Amino acid sequence: MGGVAPEEGLNMARRFFVEDIGPDRPYAEIRGEELRHLKGALRLSAGRNVVLFDGSGLEFEGTIESIGRDAARVRINGSRQCRSESRLGITLLQGLIKGDRPELVVQKATELGVSGIVFFTASRTVPRPDAQGLLRKLQRLKRVAVEAAKQSGRCVLPRIDLTGFTEALRLRDWELKVVFYEGEGVAGLMGVLGQGQRPRSVAALVGPEGGFTEAEVEEAQGEGFRPVGLGPRILRAETAAISVVSILQYELGDMG
Repeated sequence: MGGVAPEEGLNMARRFFVEDIGPDRPYAEIRGEELRHLKGALRLSAGRNVVLFDGSGLEFEGTIESIGRDAARVRINGSRQCRSESRLGITLLQGLIKGDRPELVVQKATELGVSGIVFFTASRTVPRPDAQGLLRKLQRLKRVAVEAAKQSGRCVLPRIDLTGFTEALRLRDWELKVVFYEGEGVAGLMGVLGQGQRPRSVAALVGPEGGFTEAEVEEAQGEGFRPVGLGPRILRAETAAISVVSILQYELGDMG
């Protein structure tokens, strides 16, 4: 809802992602892109208070003691459990889409509190990157997730993967599994959510630009996914993904 984002508040400590940190360590170091952001865009100096997180659920309050060429040394003053994580575990299974739209999906889904985002290739997937291209894409998407977590005040990073369609369906046994399909006679999402279920984990399967083939929907059904729709309009893949996560968080998570 409107307001000032955590990283924009004038009196709030800036947040940084640091992988090598723990509750028993008196110091931590900010390196890499986070250090470049600290020194370049933010121009922070020694003595400033900061908040660090490692993606596992804890936040660490600290004070910058020194800033060098390769690292900023931060004295840890205390830690706390993060309270911004959703009680609903949502895994977004998203068909790989073109251009920078996967970045948009990761950014918004992370802000909305998903626990995992899995991009997959399907019959109608347009982009077909090679192994090296997939690795670069995955690294970029993980960085987008870090930035979105920093902005939204999250302390846990969603797991991001790239895989095949069948593999995505079988990643884990979610309590509720839905596949979004524009076929005739498909029930609306609210029809499924209104049946009194209060699942703790949900998988939302969204297709690529061209949607799913009938064979893919049948395969998903064979794995326990229930076909549902999102109304009479045809939505772009990224619009459907963001809408789905928002509805699930409102009805079953922590946005209602």
